[in-house]
Amino acid sequence: MKIKGFGKKGVVWETLIPWMIGIAVLIFVLILYMIISGRGISAINYFKDVFRFGR
Repeated sequence: MKIKGFGKKGVVWETLIPWMIGIAVLIFVLILYMIISGRGISAINYFKDVFRFGR
């Protein structure tokens, strides 16, 4: 039985979305850990310096 509108693209999104959610949760947990441990402020300042672009 073939479901109308469900092709290969549906299978790709079905496997891709959990991976995207998992990576987003991992990044969120790492940022939260850095903020709690006190290294978050220095990391934020480092990224500000990296993305200054010649100022």
